[in-house]
Amino acid sequence: MHLKKKQYIDLVVGRLSLAFLRLPVLLAGLLLHRDHDPALRGPIMFIKMQGGGSLVLAWPAIASIREAYPDNHCCLLTARSLKPFAESLGVFDEIICIDDTNIMALGVSSFRALLRSFRMDTVVDLEVYSRMTTVLSTLTMARNRIGFYLENTFWRRGLHTHLIFLNRFSLISLFYEEIARYLGVPEIKPVRECAASLRERLIPIARDNSRTMITIGHGCSELGTERVLTAAQWLTVFQGRGVSSEEVLFLGSADERGQATIIIDQLESHFPGVAFRNESGKLSLVDSLSYIDASDEFWGIDSALLHYARLLGKSTVSFWGPTDPRTRLRDEPGLESEIYYNKVSCSPCVHVAEEPPCHGNNICIKAIFDDKSPTPRSLVTRSRLTGNDF
Repeated sequence: MHLKKKQYIDLVVGRLSLAFLRLPVLLAGLLLHRDHDPALRGPIMFIKMQGGGSLVLAWPAIASIREAYPDNHCCLLTARSLKPFAESLGVFDEIICIDDTNIMALGVSSFRALLRSFRMDTVVDLEVYSRMTTVLSTLTMARNRIGFYLENTFWRRGLHTHLIFLNRFSLISLFYEEIARYLGVPEIKPVRECAASLRERLIPIARDNSRTMITIGHGCSELGTERVLTAAQWLTVFQGRGVSSEEVLFLGSADERGQATIIIDQLESHFPGVAFRNESGKLSLVDSLSYIDASDEFWGIDSALLHYARLLGKSTVSFWGPTDPRTRLRDEPGLESEIYYNKVSCSPCVHVAEEPPCHGNNICIKAIFDDKSPTPRSLVTRSRLTGNDF
């Protein structure tokens, strides 16, 4: 099912469900007088339906909660497409999947998921904009229901028992950490420890060390496809970086394989000494991460693979437009990052507007390449994300 249809269902069904639930929930709160102390007393469930990259960014906070409450059952309610990302993290005892391929499957799987998650002690809704995750969270009848609120998500008040304000223009991982602290976690797990845990699940990759290996993450989810670079723009990147004999692997899903083919066809005639491989759709997520870990550099757009690469301590080159890198990338000591972002007036729009104001004409990405020069000087770049870098 396409993203637009899922958003429409969330808007219409979610709005009606919230209107129906509000009064009974408020009355139950007045009558039952439940103790809503945030300390965990039983199973905890996280809800994340969209964005594998966001799940990766939330990993240190979730892992910290697991360490603080090792005996509490921990599960994730998520869309089927996010299951590989959840499995790669290795922090969940159970992953409950909702099938959103069509409306019938969505309804049946949501009902089954609700039965499996009924009467959790604590539910943490990691979605910021979804009405339906608020509905599912409420219907679990969990003692504590924790979620985010924005200046305009007043409809969550009275349904979640604990609300944390989320500033869309600040670093998102800080708010995931705020949830952990709210639950009484004294210290957040360092990123390097999460990386060590991830490497235990990766596969050793044999490679030709005489060549520099570069892994490429060229694709992203349905949300914010304006992030994607064209084949011509990738050509500009390669020309500006002076590659000559490297091994370059394009990684991604089966849906992204066709675009990788177009990009490689554009590049091969200009770089006959470079060994290009299109591994999109051929490798599992864990296999892709294994290649990223074995590579020397990772180049990509704002995507889950970029966040994994940074987690693994790889040298990265990333390109940003509809999202602001300051809201997604933490400045990690010792991590080599080249970030290309030319802030135009309408950026960021993903996570802010219902649909991009450019209607797909991603002027924010085009602004990075606006002088047509195949040199890095044509790109707005910074290696740090603090102060007034942008």
